[in-house]
Amino acid sequence: MNNEEKARLYHSLLLRHDKLDGQISDIKSEAAGVELNEEQKKKIQLLESQKQELVKQAMSLMNS
Repeated sequence: MNNEEKARLYHSLLLRHDKLDGQISDIKSEAAGVELNEEQKKKIQLLESQKQELVKQAMSLMNS
């Protein structure tokens, strides 16, 4: 994979990461200062794990 392809893939990973951040923010804003319910907590946990996977992919890409 050349540097241009890596850059495109890295950019794609960042966009997906930002989208997940937005989804997490949306869930938190739904709670409007009230404690999150279990469903919201589980969804945030899932989204956070997806973000971690994207970070791993980005790190792997940068180290290749």
